[in-house]
Amino acid sequence: MDHDAAWKRLFGLPILIEHLLRCFARPIAARLDFSTLRQLPANSVDADSRQRHGDAAWRVDFADGSGRSLLLLVEFQSRVDASMAERMHGYAAAARERLRRQKALDADGKVRVLPVVLYSGDRPWNALDGVAEVSVTAGGEPLLPLTGAYLLLDANRRAREDLPADNLVAAVFELNAAETPAELSDRMRPLLERLDGEPRRAVLDWLRLLAPRLFPRADAAAVESLERELAAIETEDGKMMALAKRVREWEAEWHRQGFEKGLRQGLERGEKRGIEQGIEQGIERGQAQGLERGLAAERELLRRLATRKFGAEAGDALVHYLADISDPDRLAAIGERIIDCGTGAELLEWLGADRDGADSH
Repeated sequence: MDHDAAWKRLFGLPILIEHLLRCFARPIAARLDFSTLRQLPANSVDADSRQRHGDAAWRVDFADGSGRSLLLLVEFQSRVDASMAERMHGYAAAARERLRRQKALDADGKVRVLPVVLYSGDRPWNALDGVAEVSVTAGGEPLLPLTGAYLLLDANRRAREDLPADNLVAAVFELNAAETPAELSDRMRPLLERLDGEPRRAVLDWLRLLAPRLFPRADAAAVESLERELAAIETEDGKMMALAKRVREWEAEWHRQGFEKGLRQGLERGEKRGIEQGIEQGIERGQAQGLERGLAAERELLRRLATRKFGAEAGDALVHYLADISDPDRLAAIGERIIDCGTGAELLEWLGADRDGADSH
């Protein structure tokens, strides 16, 4: 995976595209229905039959029910490109042509395109021809297409602006602008704690590829320490995903076994007049037994994970804490807490605080 591919992976997620617009094109974002956000092919053929190979293309409808939409074209650059305005103009024209040929224009026969260049290089962007700012007219209608060829987002310099603290793109820009491995390590932990699932994996992939390249002049030992930290986080995430998968498979198997056992018992014990009642009761007993076995196994796996990571004291404390918990979602959340905690003392403190909070209710 090369530099641009890492950014493409990250911004191949709808949540990152939504946060990009909410952070840097707020007047437009406020008028969009992000539940309609969908990814489109980035490559197009223009009216002169020339291939245009873009990086990312997304489309989202306006929330007013007018049948209008916004087409967002995003290009990722690690180097300054003096021909960027011409390139973005070509991408926009080709995208419009593709939608025209597909008869997929907006209800008014138009296509509103917002071209964005996301630049992550060290040098200031000096190819300023065609750079535009997103604005709105006095009447509130988004000014699309832009008067310039594209909106420039300089990840390193935008990170120094007053950006929303809860915005994922702003957080990624702050990581990209870190000046030392230690600074990056301090910034990435709070962001990763906010994420799970595919967004967390995408940010980890992005960090593991780009972190060493961000600090070419840093001490080699500091960069290696950062790489080990990222690898350890990825390993723990992998273990937890494997654990969750195993538990789901076991629960499915126990449900199946319980169903079959209950069916057999119901048939064996049911008399001619009560056979349907016997089947129903047998199924319920079998499912309950299977679920309890699954919960017991999940508790034991969590104990083993805590013991392996923090020692026997933390594992024993977790046994008592888990004894009365039968909600699978709650057990999964506890597993995530085990991964997030840095020490056994931190885990024990959280267990005590969480139990006190539950008792107060």
